[in-house]
Amino acid sequence: MIPVGVGRAVVHSYERIANQEIKEKRLRKTLSSHEVGRKGLIARFLLGIRF
Repeated sequence: MIPVGVGRAVVHSYERIANQEIKEKRLRKTLSSHEVGRKGLIARFLLGIRF
């Protein structure tokens, strides 16, 4: 049997890894949306973004 402390540590480490991956996906999504926001008015129009 696995001791309770070890089991909790393993679950906690998996939780941290999962949360880190979720944060990275959100950060990438946020950065890509900011890149579009930096483009000029003509570029936004050409890209078909409504504003």
